[in-house]
Amino acid sequence: MPFLIDFSLVVINMKNLLKKYFGDKQFYKMVFQIITPIMLQQLLLSLAGYVDNLMINSYGGIGDFSAYNGVSAANRIIFVLNFTALGIAATASIFISQYFGANNKDKVQESFRLSLIFAVAFGIVSFLIIEFFGHAIVDTYLQDASARNFGYRYLDVIKWATTIQCLVMAFANALRSVKHTIEPMLAGFAGIAVNVLLNYLLIFGHWGLPEMDSAGAALATLISRLVELVILMAITLCSTDSWFKGCLKRWKFDKQLFSSFVKKGVPLVANEILWSLGNVLFVLFYCWQNDVWYNAYAYAQNISDLFFIAFAGLGNGTAVLVGSALGSGDFERAVDNCNKLKGLGLVMGIGLGALMAATSPLTVLLFQPDQETKSMVISILCIVAVFLAIYSYNTVNFFVLRSGGDSLRAFILDQIPTYAIGIPLAILFGVNASSWGLALPFVFSITHISDIIKIFIGDKFVAKGKWIVNLTVKK
Repeated sequence: MPFLIDFSLVVINMKNLLKKYFGDKQFYKMVFQIITPIMLQQLLLSLAGYVDNLMINSYGGIGDFSAYNGVSAANRIIFVLNFTALGIAATASIFISQYFGANNKDKVQESFRLSLIFAVAFGIVSFLIIEFFGHAIVDTYLQDASARNFGYRYLDVIKWATTIQCLVMAFANALRSVKHTIEPMLAGFAGIAVNVLLNYLLIFGHWGLPEMDSAGAALATLISRLVELVILMAITLCSTDSWFKGCLKRWKFDKQLFSSFVKKGVPLVANEILWSLGNVLFVLFYCWQNDVWYNAYAYAQNISDLFFIAFAGLGNGTAVLVGSALGSGDFERAVDNCNKLKGLGLVMGIGLGALMAATSPLTVLLFQPDQETKSMVISILCIVAVFLAIYSYNTVNFFVLRSGGDSLRAFILDQIPTYAIGIPLAILFGVNASSWGLALPFVFSITHISDIIKIFIGDKFVAKGKWIVNLTVKK
């Protein structure tokens, strides 16, 4: 009899866990209405990047990866700048989604205007950073002079796209924050189509156009972002049912909103800077002064980006669903959404991880690597596949904290394990890999201890409940 009682308790606890972390059909319908367009846009963006990199990789012929490495190294600085701009846009999303939940159109528009001002300002700063430091950063990653030159040519053109890119993020994030996810997806589709076509024409010089190699890839990106921005502006500012129509007619700001924007934004933007900087530092030390390892890791990263689309959708979905519930004052629903999104994140991570591991021997062949590089790429992809569920779970915890404006704990969750554990391990094993006889996959895998630690920190912070705040209510 005691055995039966204990077994029944196990069954009851299991049912309670399933009820807590897994929603009904209506919940998943609501979630996927929000995240599917974002994931589709990210998928196409990743595919377009994949095609772009295949084109660049083929420039110069088989065995010559100098153009690919040059563009990849140049994009390390672009990566940091883009995530900083994303942090600014995400700060606005905190307020826009909560004021949207409170049905306060004036404050939605005011938050959006603030994001545009900061976007333009940071776009100008980004231009100056690339202008004065871009070439030196390329030199840090690459030893080959030819590869470096391709990187220089790419940066000399792409720097003119910085402000455009910042504004694209501001407009797209604002629309998603009011549950208009289709429109940014369509604008993204148009930009991607233009980018792929122009890459084909400008890299190789088809249809009578000049052969511009890496500079052509940068020009294609610039033009495609401009197309995307024009479409987003038309949708956001001119649509009759838009929450933002007419918002640029006045530029006054409430002092308290501005103060809150800066207060919440500083740690959030700092987090994006340090997160993206951490990623480029990882790459630097994984492949310390080894262009062959750099090439293998860049291939693996390009392939894994196809699978990381889940986190873009899941993160934005978490921000909107939890943020709008907080803004409407429905704290119980916000907590319930948080738990069910964690369950969804785990399932998505496990499924995508299995798919990544199974397809890795095929996807790597598109880059036509030699046997040594192929082996390293497949090993790295299999390691990433194992950690996808962990990445996904941590993503939900991070965006839950951020949706309630708990930017400080979100910052601690994302950065302390990375800079206290991950990067020191990358430096120790990466710099000494050659003398210690270590392989790239080992150096890569040992640093992921930090992601495991993030699980426990994130759960503890979320359980504290400091993120359960309605930012739309004046204190």
